[in-house]
Amino acid sequence: MPISIVWQNRVFSKSSSLKQPLTASSRLSLARAMSRLRVCSRREAARWIRDARVTVEHRIVVDPATRVHPAYDRIAIDGVPVAAPRDRVVIALHKPAGVVTTRVDARNRPTVYDLLSGLETWVFPVGRLDRDSSGLLILTNDHRLGVNLADPDQGVPKVYHVRVRDVPSQGALRCLQKGMTLQDGTMTRPATVRNLGVARDGQSWIEFVLHEGKNRQIRRMCAMVGHDVLALTRVSVAGLSLGFLAQGAWRRLTRDEIRRLMRGSRQRRDHVSQGERP
Repeated sequence: MPISIVWQNRVFSKSSSLKQPLTASSRLSLARAMSRLRVCSRREAARWIRDARVTVEHRIVVDPATRVHPAYDRIAIDGVPVAAPRDRVVIALHKPAGVVTTRVDARNRPTVYDLLSGLETWVFPVGRLDRDSSGLLILTNDHRLGVNLADPDQGVPKVYHVRVRDVPSQGALRCLQKGMTLQDGTMTRPATVRNLGVARDGQSWIEFVLHEGKNRQIRRMCAMVGHDVLALTRVSVAGLSLGFLAQGAWRRLTRDEIRRLMRGSRQRRDHVSQGERP
């Protein structure tokens, strides 16, 4: 049965899929409350709290174990109020290069949240694109969906088109495909890599299909085979294409698109659990 959550004098309908209803008599740790409200994972919430980014009743809280009433206490992150989500919201953003994937940047660089004008729902990015990269970035208020799409063990495919210096040899492409050890000792998983062609200036375009998302992974992989990345765009996540979405623009996904994202991540997880390695 659906339950009701009172939040700042408003009543929200909430599915009973939560293990326990968030009632006025419930007290949870602040980190758990943020997770239950689908803001972020409990681990990420604890990190935000320790970084003094979270307030409760307009007071900064730095202890993730602080007990709160998630149905009544006014919780905010970076000054933005957090509310219990009434509906699942998933958006696709075409992130331009030069924009960072964070809520607040200490160096005052533009962030992806600066591009979300008109969006009143709190959302968090599913994975990240580094400042110099562009392309499809999914943001949502659904923590479970975010975990399924970002967790490398789920094996969700992410497609990138990458412009590199010079023309990689077949040997270099094979090294990128089979996985490699990066300079810091990090192992990459096998990837699908193919040459898309050579531009008039002699630089090459390569397509990568990854099932993980390590920090600046493609740039580091290409550097290992001697081909610096000149441009990098993510064009697809779990079968959802960037399409003709303009740089800096965003749109809400349809229910059918969200269902396909969820179904695609579940199917890929089942394949991996049966022994397939991405």
